[in-house]
Amino acid sequence: MIQTYNHLYIHLVRIALYLEGIHYNITSLIDILGLVQGLFLGAILILESKKKKPTLFLGLFLLTYSFELLNAVLEDLNILDLHPRLLFLPINFLYLIIPLFYLYVKSITNSITTRKNVIFILLPGIIEFIFFTVVFLLPTQVKLDTWNTTNAFGVILDLLTLVSLPYSIYYVVRIIKHINSHRKKAEDYYSNLDGKLLSWAKGVILFIIIFHSFWMIEIFQEDLFFKTYTYPILSAINVIFIFWIGISGLRQSKVIGSKDESSDENVEIEPLDDSQTEINEIQDKNFQRLVHLMVEEAYYKEPNLSLADVAKTLQVSQRKLSQLINTNTDQNFNQFVNYYRVEEAKKLLKDNAYNNLSMLGIAYDAGFNSKASFFSVFKKFTSVTPNTFKNQV
Repeated sequence: MIQTYNHLYIHLVRIALYLEGIHYNITSLIDILGLVQGLFLGAILILESKKKKPTLFLGLFLLTYSFELLNAVLEDLNILDLHPRLLFLPINFLYLIIPLFYLYVKSITNSITTRKNVIFILLPGIIEFIFFTVVFLLPTQVKLDTWNTTNAFGVILDLLTLVSLPYSIYYVVRIIKHINSHRKKAEDYYSNLDGKLLSWAKGVILFIIIFHSFWMIEIFQEDLFFKTYTYPILSAINVIFIFWIGISGLRQSKVIGSKDESSDENVEIEPLDDSQTEINEIQDKNFQRLVHLMVEEAYYKEPNLSLADVAKTLQVSQRKLSQLINTNTDQNFNQFVNYYRVEEAKKLLKDNAYNNLSMLGIAYDAGFNSKASFFSVFKKFTSVTPNTFKNQV
């Protein structure tokens, strides 16, 4: 019994000495929270990918982004000094984080083409992971020499980090261009743009740029000031950022990237030998039918009305319907439908019989699905808010 107590005492002493060597601070605790939160949300998004495939790339993005916090945690807690064999863990994903988010943006808008294309985009990141795995398996003394001194191997590591910057910027530009391009397509397909423009995805990219730019402050500050004040604030913001990405990804539904001609069913087929006059007559007839749907049947009151819905009703292709609206009104589908919604809202605001309706009630009656979108669209068409318009009349 005494011998058992002695063994237990020795183990407790060893644990105490080990914990004494770890430097605890508020920053490391914040980073641990961000790491755990990111891994948890990333895993949920990956599991959700069975229902919504695009979340697979967002989940992997969140995992790789969060895993990079582990290096900071190990260094802050002094664990790398206690266990130098953990140096160069293969958890640096400089060539993988932004490309993964690019693939997510492409996939959520139905824009990814082939698996071969996906592999090509991820290949540099895969090579990076393999490289650091090999480095991690090197003898501990070799890793220590590289960590503490500048040698040829250390220069290679610094060069890899340096090259990753323009590589990431390249995909940042592609993401922003794709989101801007998607906006034009969404406006030509949806009458309601809530949750369709991926504005939060652009916000993710802008945040990453600004967030990493703040790390340049370390160059101009004393190291102690940076670790005491700047670093904890950035870490706390990063935790909020990780949570925001996870929740936004879970809420984001898949959106149409473009008009899909292959999905058009029972569409009107125009003869190839039609004269221009006959084609114009057909277009005029279709446009009259379209206006009839809006004016007489009030199709615009359907809040989630899409180009595909109207095209199916008129039995014309989505592409022809889009061209028809643009040619006759110089508007896209979103502007065309919302024009009728705004006109309906103006009638309701002028009519004293509807004074009992709140602004949200008027928004719903006119075909809008939220008060925010109602105010935004109404002001875009009239240059005043609904409240101001009501007071004027």
